[in-house]
Amino acid sequence: MSMVRKIPGTVVVLLTVILAGCASRNVDWDYDTERSLTGMTVYRWIEPALDDRVKSQKPGYHVEALMDQRVHNAVNSILATRGFQRVDSDKTDVDFLVNYITSRKTRREERQVTTSFGYGFSPWGLGFSTDSRVQEYEEGSLIIDIIDPETRQVIWRGRSRARIQENLSPEQRTVRINEAVASILEGFPRPEK
Repeated sequence: MSMVRKIPGTVVVLLTVILAGCASRNVDWDYDTERSLTGMTVYRWIEPALDDRVKSQKPGYHVEALMDQRVHNAVNSILATRGFQRVDSDKTDVDFLVNYITSRKTRREERQVTTSFGYGFSPWGLGFSTDSRVQEYEEGSLIIDIIDPETRQVIWRGRSRARIQENLSPEQRTVRINEAVASILEGFPRPEK
């Protein structure tokens, strides 16, 4: 069994290593079936609420500013290539709001491994043994929400989950975030019936 290192400061850790896992990425989408998503063109980001650890810091402080920038840049880039327009002013009318959240969860994986095989000269001489091996690993999720600006209700949600790999270079982190955001936004907007 491998031991997983626990690191305090979950927000920093979440954004530092989120979705830096192996190539197998699990992506899913959910949306309000009663709401049409066609005709939406203008959006704005929701400013994240600061938690107690950073409320005492100067305004505009981000716990993990570099990762936050990577997520924003990836989302903005993909939406721009699809014809969506981002505005920064909260005084401008928008068709939807965008927000993202991250989470981290410890998972367990159990594998049955054949450890030995033998045979003998008597009728009862054939056999093998198996061993169960349990491994813990960290899984990160990146969730992107599309929100109605009037009701503040989520109208579309995409999520990507993958095994977390730590100690990546800044370039590798950017690639991982770009891949995760691209796979999430493949499902936005949903096809109309």
